[in-house]
Amino acid sequence: MINELLKNFSNEKPSNLLKTILNDTAKSLSKKFNRDIFIFIHEPPRNLIKLLGASKNCEAVEKFKIYFPDNKGLYEDLMERKTRKITIDEYEELKCLNVENIYLMPIVLNGSLIGAFGVPDEFEGEKLKEFYNETESYGIILKLTMEFLVLEETRNRLEYIEEITDLFENILDENTLMRRTMETIKNMLHAQGLLLWKIEGNKLILKEYIGFSEEDIKKNILDDTLSLEGLCKKNKKPFLVVGKSRFEKFDVPLNTEILSALYAPIIIDNIEYGIVSVYNRKEGFGFRPYKHFDNFDLSSLRNITRRLGLALSRIYLYDKLKDEIEKLITLKKNHENLIKIQREHLDKLNSLHKISQAVRSTFDKNNAVKIMLMGLTSVRGLKFNRALYLERDRTRGILIPKIWVGPSDDENVEAIWKEANKRALKYGDIVQYLREEAIQLPSNNKLTQNVKNKIIVYKGQTILERAVTKKHIIHVVPQMIKLKNDELQYLYDIIKYDEFVIIPITGKWETKGVVIADNKFTGQEITSVDIEILRLFQDSIGLSIETIENYEELKDKTKSLEEQKNLIDFYRRFNENILQNLALAVIVIDRKGKILEWNKKAELFFDKSREQIVGESAEILKEKLGVDVINSIESIFFTREEMKMPKYVIYQGNEEKVFDIQLAPLWNRDLDVIEGVIVTFDDVTENYKMEKEIARREKLAAIGEMTARVAHEIKNPLTIIGGFVNRMMKKLDQPEKIKQYSHIIMDELSHLESIVSEILEFSRGSRIPTFEYIDINSMINEIILMYRDFLHQKNLELKFEKMFDKIDVKCDRSRIKQVLINLIKNAIEATNEKNYIYIKTGIENDYVYFQIENNGVPIPEEEQNKIFSPFFTTKVQGTGLGLPICKKIIEEEHKGKLYLVKSDEQSTIFRFELPLN
Repeated sequence: MINELLKNFSNEKPSNLLKTILNDTAKSLSKKFNRDIFIFIHEPPRNLIKLLGASKNCEAVEKFKIYFPDNKGLYEDLMERKTRKITIDEYEELKCLNVENIYLMPIVLNGSLIGAFGVPDEFEGEKLKEFYNETESYGIILKLTMEFLVLEETRNRLEYIEEITDLFENILDENTLMRRTMETIKNMLHAQGLLLWKIEGNKLILKEYIGFSEEDIKKNILDDTLSLEGLCKKNKKPFLVVGKSRFEKFDVPLNTEILSALYAPIIIDNIEYGIVSVYNRKEGFGFRPYKHFDNFDLSSLRNITRRLGLALSRIYLYDKLKDEIEKLITLKKNHENLIKIQREHLDKLNSLHKISQAVRSTFDKNNAVKIMLMGLTSVRGLKFNRALYLERDRTRGILIPKIWVGPSDDENVEAIWKEANKRALKYGDIVQYLREEAIQLPSNNKLTQNVKNKIIVYKGQTILERAVTKKHIIHVVPQMIKLKNDELQYLYDIIKYDEFVIIPITGKWETKGVVIADNKFTGQEITSVDIEILRLFQDSIGLSIETIENYEELKDKTKSLEEQKNLIDFYRRFNENILQNLALAVIVIDRKGKILEWNKKAELFFDKSREQIVGESAEILKEKLGVDVINSIESIFFTREEMKMPKYVIYQGNEEKVFDIQLAPLWNRDLDVIEGVIVTFDDVTENYKMEKEIARREKLAAIGEMTARVAHEIKNPLTIIGGFVNRMMKKLDQPEKIKQYSHIIMDELSHLESIVSEILEFSRGSRIPTFEYIDINSMINEIILMYRDFLHQKNLELKFEKMFDKIDVKCDRSRIKQVLINLIKNAIEATNEKNYIYIKTGIENDYVYFQIENNGVPIPEEEQNKIFSPFFTTKVQGTGLGLPICKKIIEEEHKGKLYLVKSDEQSTIFRFELPLN
């Protein structure tokens, strides 16, 4: 029987060989062992065994598969040559076999699983041993068959590789090569079709496809993050995908079902060109126990795409060489013309060198400018028709025309040039020609007169500003004048020609001016090489003119340096004299705590000379100035701000001394760093004692004045009360009169009581406030409600503007309410009918502020300084203590500020501020 099987190798086609051998083997074994035989072949890529041969017909053959992951331990049992039972009821597709169970017996050769024989009844004992002995040779035949078919497929593939090699060697057109290569890959791999994707950024663009119709193509563009093609681009490596489910989570470009696919990058000279994707292997070609691509296909595709990259690189190189040859031919044709042009340019470069020499030979700026312009326009120079020099005024941002060399429109140009050329030929040396002719060149020719008193603004003009500030040469052509008409029209009106070049004359740091050159009369084009020569001209001439300016400036500076040196010496001595003769003690301390300066007053105070102290540590100051001053010196380096310590008491033995001390940072403004601290102090002991004495006397005077005012204020109501008591004594028999007089007496007593209360309020010391958080806006609304009737009676407009709806501040509720009532009441009383009152609240610089404004009668300027003085009032009824009491509540009790902002014809504004903390 084995001999019969071996004959199939020569009789059968490779596509039917495995199927024939499997079926013949199954029938032979079935006949020998008198039972059905089923042959399963192992597919390693898919991790399964597949039913490919049977002794009886069944639709399950070539379709039924057993997956190892779904049957735990099956693969291990088969590798250990163990029989494994399969129940038919679990597999609907095996009903056609008409058996209850299948017992799988492995086919293992050289440690590799080839497949398994399946029987409906289990072999036991010697029968099992006999079956294994019999099937061993069949297993070898199966392995040989598969290896033979692999060799056949390899041989067939080599033929295709040879065909592809011919394509790579003979085709020089990129599109033809890609199309023919794709056709060959399709045939070699027996694929349904191929797609070629071109890489463009992060996108893949479909360039070619074969084996598919337009209806099959779902997408022409793929994102490189959502597709398998994009994954291939990212990893730069070919790979194989098998299984329909594995394509579900990716962006698939086809409408057809994909069972397996190959992906390979095309890389040309280390640059990603594109991706080739191959889809769905067709059945019926050589040995394949499965329908999908395998690693052999992947290896073949990898080899082809690598070689394709080399072939495309060769095509590109060929095209490039072809282009280069054509260019060389063109270059050869232009070579003679270039030589001619280069000779002209060499002449100009030589002239440029001579012009630079001529300019450097003078130290007069005006003469240098003339040499420069003559060099630009001379037939022995750069041969421009005209050249205009404009000087830069940096402060005003303008260009001022200075001199314009060349013929004007109404002159005989040919005659002028002929005469100029004749003069130029008289000189053997160009440098001598330019120097001598420049001296004779008139500064007031016709062209120069045309531009006299004109200015050209360059700031805000894009083109001119680019030339002046960016130092770029600008070649103006007719198209530019049309496009930039608003900028160039004024310049065109002066030049009256539509092609010219703007050349900035630049020194090392800045532009000195610009030259405008043209070929108005010859109409010769200004070439790019002319521009390059002008760039050399620009740098050379600009530096020469700057050198002349620097020379002139150096002469002036040298002259003034001696004067400045003498002046500096005078100022240095003067400053030292000032420092040493100051009435204040001055000490300078550096960042390391060392003393840098020490004046005469400091010497007297510390009884130590400057020579002894400079360079010593500042710690020696502790003995007389105390620790607080030393600590304050150190803090200046961190706060970077001045510090004042007024009325600083220092005890020297039993004697108390009072000093005004000030500490200031010693700034290096160039580096923005503090290099030290300046300490100044002055003995103000005598002034301090005098101030205390003056304050005591002022207090006694104020008490005297207050006593007089109190007596005056109390006297009026007492006089009225006394008068009406006398009247009552005379009218005892008239009860109505007595009642009327009693009311008047009661009113005056109330007035007297309010006077006494306000005097007591003002005279007693500051009371300790009871602090709590209040909403100042709510309190103001309450007070406005209290005075609503008064506002209505006077027909006043009241506006209340709040920065925030709620403003909480910590204060004494009753005391602040007293201040608000007083200020609002004063505003109402000071305002006439149909006027306005404007209240504002808000937060500014960590202070809550209240501001009230009215447009009533202003406070006279001479009285504005007195309004917070006790007993000063402009009212008929009033003690003049309202505002002083308010100021005391705000400033003494709450550490805030109350002040008059202004009072004029427009309005009067009072404002108080309370600290947030």
